[in-house]
Amino acid sequence: MTTQSAAPAKTGAQVPLKEKISYGFAEFGSQFIWTTVGSYLMTFYTDVALIPAAVAGNILLLARVLDGIQDLGFGYIAERTKSRWGRFRPYVIFGAPLLSISMILAFWMPFHGGSISKAVWAAITYVLLCFLYTVANMSYGSLAGVMTTDSGERVTLNWIRNIGSQAAQLIMNVATPFLLLALVASEAGKERGLDSRSYFLTMLIYALIALPSFLITGINVRERITMTPEQQKVPFSRTVKAVLGNGQLMVVFFTLLLMLFGLFGRIGVMFYYCSWILGNSLLMAGVMSSFQVGSIIGGILLPPFALKLGKRNMMMISVLSGGITLLLIFFFGQTNLTVLLVLQFLYGLSGFASPIALSMVPDAVDYYEHKTGIRADGTSYATVSLSTKFANAIGGAAALYIMGWFGYDGALKVQSASALTGINIAANLVPAIMAFLAFIPLLFWKLDTKTMAKISAELEVKRAARAEALAEGVSREEAERLAEAAERAAEERGEI
Repeated sequence: MTTQSAAPAKTGAQVPLKEKISYGFAEFGSQFIWTTVGSYLMTFYTDVALIPAAVAGNILLLARVLDGIQDLGFGYIAERTKSRWGRFRPYVIFGAPLLSISMILAFWMPFHGGSISKAVWAAITYVLLCFLYTVANMSYGSLAGVMTTDSGERVTLNWIRNIGSQAAQLIMNVATPFLLLALVASEAGKERGLDSRSYFLTMLIYALIALPSFLITGINVRERITMTPEQQKVPFSRTVKAVLGNGQLMVVFFTLLLMLFGLFGRIGVMFYYCSWILGNSLLMAGVMSSFQVGSIIGGILLPPFALKLGKRNMMMISVLSGGITLLLIFFFGQTNLTVLLVLQFLYGLSGFASPIALSMVPDAVDYYEHKTGIRADGTSYATVSLSTKFANAIGGAAALYIMGWFGYDGALKVQSASALTGINIAANLVPAIMAFLAFIPLLFWKLDTKTMAKISAELEVKRAARAEALAEGVSREEAERLAEAAERAAEERGEI
């Protein structure tokens, strides 16, 4: 990990356009892994590998829990890494090739016999995939917090990131069902659009798309915010305690946990919804594309309003409108395809909260550094990433448990009415309830635009004074005292 320079750049200044655009590429590549796994790995397990739904749910839950346990540890290691590329960039650059390989292995089933051997292979490869996704993607997510201290610039970076996400998802939602059908090997597979060969080749293509996307980001962006020697020495136990004690970070954690619990569970069962309730797996392309078009429009037009209306208020609008739309889909989505497509578009339009939520993470990091002097970029982002992974694990597993409870059997050619009800509940009713619950933590967010501008200005003064004092050879303790004095003086002069 690098130390703070004697004349640090103004970290609140605008990030160059090249870096902003490059920042979105890793998210574009990430979605070819993350969304694909979330949308199709469950159907690969249950309908191709023929692993029972409950067993598949246990695999997802186990892998995500193990992944979550190592998240905080890796975040601590990453934020203290020393390299010529910075703290987080090397994990993006060198983690991406391994991530692509693990993606391919997760969708390859070398066993054709007993369910135990297949379940063990699925568990091992999925755990590996989750770990490597943490290495590359958690490090990528931490970059926005160390590229600038400006709260508005962070919204812009995550807005561009969201555009990359939506573009990738739009491509995949259209292409994946057709690729799976076009690359299928057997006539039996063509009847349902499911085949081990088609899954393997499709995921090979996606893994090769993801790799250069991560590299473009890792190579082109720059880290500008570093940790002081004192911050580097903070032990892991104290860092974790500081993160868990950061009330504003916990607001983001629980909001995302509740919101994404429903979303990830829904994504995982939409292929079942299209195949069994709508009666045609190829409708997945149209159903998810209408959602994605709404997401793109909402993601482009609405996040900038967070700078005027406030991040919390925009998040509240997002979760409430999403919950209402999901209830409408639950009751009326099966009656008419046109109605479903319109509601899917509206649900996508309501999902503009993601870039806003991600921009709230570095705000919470700055808030806690200002309050305590402890900075934990990687560990804080790992904590929020942990909420995402818990939501993915619990949401995906819960969806499979619900389907199994209502009698779903992937080996059957026709599902019972009870099984179809279970799919609808998992796809729409449960996510609606979780969206409404996600409104509650947002009531406790207090870092509005004015507050963050003051915090950022005070941190700039302290960092500059500290660096100048250290350059003059004073002790670190004296440098900290001078930094505090400089902050007070600037505040008295009305500069912050």
